[in-house]
Order: sequence, then C-alpha cells, then structure tokens
Amino acid sequence: MTSSDSPAEGSRDVSAPADSNEAPFDDVITLSTSTDDDGTVTVTVVGEVDTFTAPVLRASLDTQLEQQPTALVIDLCGVQFLGSAGLAVLVETQKSARSRDVGLRLVANTRAVTRPLEVTGLIDLFTIAEKA
Repeated sequence: MTSSDSPAEGSRDVSAPADSNEAPFDDVITLSTSTDDDGTVTVTVVGEVDTFTAPVLRASLDTQLEQQPTALVIDLCGVQFLGSAGLAVLVETQKSARSRDVGLRLVANTRAVTRPLEVTGLIDLFTIAEKA
C-alpha cells in the first residue's frame, strides 16, 4: 500500500448506501483467518484499526472465540494504524478470551501497534510475540 492508496485523514469514502451490503471501508482493513492442527486460530489484520473498522475486527474475533479454539493469535504485523477503538477491541477480546479459558497472543512488531499499547499502559495485559 502506498501513501497515495491510503485514505486521507477526514476524507473517508462514505458513499455506499446505508442499505448496501458493501461496507464503505473494505479497503481500509483486511482480515484473514487460519487454524493450525493444534486448534490455534490466527486472525491476521492488515490496514487501519480505527472507529470505522474496529467493529469489523471485533465481530471476527468474537466469532472465533465462540468456536472455543485452544488459543487465539491476533497477527497485527500488517496494521499501519491502531486507534483507541482498536485498543478497546483488543482489551475486550482479552477479557472474553480469559472468561472462555482461551489463550490470547498478539503478534506485533511495528511501532504503529506497540506504541499505542505502551503509551496507554495496555501492553502489560497481553502476551506479545514478534512472529506468529
């Protein structure tokens, strides 16, 4: 993704009709899921996690937790921006995983992800790895 491909701040495309099945922010976040032989589910996130995309991430993570995986890995290496809404989703997912006795690990090796976690003091809530 080049800088010209990213949406300019304050100029997101909201032209999709409200009753459309197409989310207007599909180009801002991409999620993919894989399951290992041991039952560990990895959700790979690419793009920006902000107020508009956080609900998409939350829905995906909730769906995975409902399946009771042995562990959940959230790979954030492709995240270019992690806003407060994204931080809230991570905290909520941590609580939900803990209540279901599912191990949660974040894969984060970029400053765009580690810095917001450090500044807010949330980094200590998570097990963080640099590789999936």
